[in-house]
Amino acid sequence: MQNNTFSGLYLRQNLIVLEEVSSTNDYLKELLSNIKPLPEATAIMANHQACGRGQRGSTWISQSGQNLMVSFVLYPKNITIAQTFNLNMAICIGIQQWLAGQVAGATVKWPNDLYIHDRKIGGVLIENQLSGSRIRSSIIGIGLNINQLDFPDTIAQRATSLRLETASSSELPILPCCLQLLESVLSVYDAYDIRDAEPLRSAYNNLLYRRGVPSPFNVGNEPVQGTIEEVDASGRLIVMIDGERCSFDLKEIQFITGG
Repeated sequence: MQNNTFSGLYLRQNLIVLEEVSSTNDYLKELLSNIKPLPEATAIMANHQACGRGQRGSTWISQSGQNLMVSFVLYPKNITIAQTFNLNMAICIGIQQWLAGQVAGATVKWPNDLYIHDRKIGGVLIENQLSGSRIRSSIIGIGLNINQLDFPDTIAQRATSLRLETASSSELPILPCCLQLLESVLSVYDAYDIRDAEPLRSAYNNLLYRRGVPSPFNVGNEPVQGTIEEVDASGRLIVMIDGERCSFDLKEIQFITGG
């Protein structure tokens, strides 16, 4: 990593571990509102998150002390609002790379969920603070199921954890997992020019959940059969439906099965 900016020691020194917090993203936003600037990659990890949030206003369901919930701050240079998805791709690639080192079958479900085979193991929530049309700072929230063995009935068939997937007989240590994950994510963030979508898009598309596999979707309220081809330069999902390439933004298409 260039200049070893985000070394393991650096991350450990800039990681704040809390027993309980309403939301690690919200806590970090409060810290950012103080006069003294935070070092880049300052992270908040919580053993329990009372009001965790996911994409599109969803709730992150997690048993206390069982999973990894962490938020950290980045200061992207010369990134515009239109390039926000580039940052999302870099974060998802970094998480997938760490997961792939632990267990087989890790993919990225567009736009920002992490899957092991057909079950959700985690997700990303990015909140940007703007200065005009540019991003001044980004708070990256990551939730990963690590040790949870039981899930509510509503999601039990489509959720998993690292411990379930590795069939570990004992709990996995969450703090080392957190530090390793941050190193992986920040290595990817350092390795790419976030302003350049194409290398990121190529890597991201190679990791796409069910890419090239015919799958059932809802488009509006209509069930359709389609095949994911790629994510385009604008971050839209390209799906082949009835021989036609169709593009979709958030909320315009959903898997009928899956999280």
